[in-house]
Amino acid sequence: MTRITPAFIMLGCLAVAPATALAMQPYLPASPKTFNKADVDSNGKITSAELAPKAGRRFARLDADSNGQVTLAEIDAALQKALERRKARMLETLDANKDSQISRAELDAAVDRLIAAADADHDGGVTMEEVRSYRLVKSGKPATEKSAN
Repeated sequence: MTRITPAFIMLGCLAVAPATALAMQPYLPASPKTFNKADVDSNGKITSAELAPKAGRRFARLDADSNGQVTLAEIDAALQKALERRKARMLETLDANKDSQISRAELDAAVDRLIAAADADHDGGVTMEEVRSYRLVKSGKPATEKSAN
């Protein structure tokens, strides 16, 4: 079985803080799935009115003192909180012996578990359809016509 390159996984983990920062500011969707989710009235266009509520909720989460201003300190605190949650999830998932370190063997075992969990036909590899099904099951959301595409 081909293993996912550990450097690629770790690189993805290091990208968490910048990705978190971007997730807290308004952005245009990059995929059809997120576009369709943002297109509340399903007319094929996204308007400011459709983006504003989500941006407002994100602003409110950042504005810790609810004064209508988001300071650098509030942004730093939100990013630090997100980073701490991500570190905890990484250790929970990857640190099998709970020694606060992730060994190469633990990483390899985690990759094997991930592939095995998503490999519906048990052929040792995962197709894109198996990835979609795995993510859907893991999300706990019911399968719908829209999410199946």
